[in-house]
Amino acid sequence: MKKTILIALVAAVVALCAGSGVAHSGFSLKNVRGTYATTIHGTIDATGTLVADGAGNVTGGTETASDGTNVCAGTIAGSYTVNPDGTGTLTINFTTTSIIHGLCPSSPTTNTAAIVIVSEKRILSSGTDVGLSEAAA
Repeated sequence: MKKTILIALVAAVVALCAGSGVAHSGFSLKNVRGTYATTIHGTIDATGTLVADGAGNVTGGTETASDGTNVCAGTIAGSYTVNPDGTGTLTINFTTTSIIHGLCPSSPTTNTAAIVIVSEKRILSSGTDVGLSEAAA
């Protein structure tokens, strides 16, 4: 079963759901469980995987990221929250495991995002870190 997390504008998704007349409630951490494909587009472009345990923890995953000059590969870990309406937060810690080109961070970096559960297979997120511009392509 393919699952995806896409970086997108959460406000647009919330507006779309609100306009549909469908009320969503009863979401929990358990709604985010398994392996997801990830893509990020913005100041940094990246692709990879994210493994969520259904209890608020990102227990693994990999990511290859490029800022247009530097290309880094690494592992991810972190945490997430889920509110009853399907919104929440995501915190990812990226640790470089290999430098493909240029300079890469030598210590772990942390990024945060707002999330919204769209379906059991799809979660959208929008980066909330100052200085990063992220949106879906």
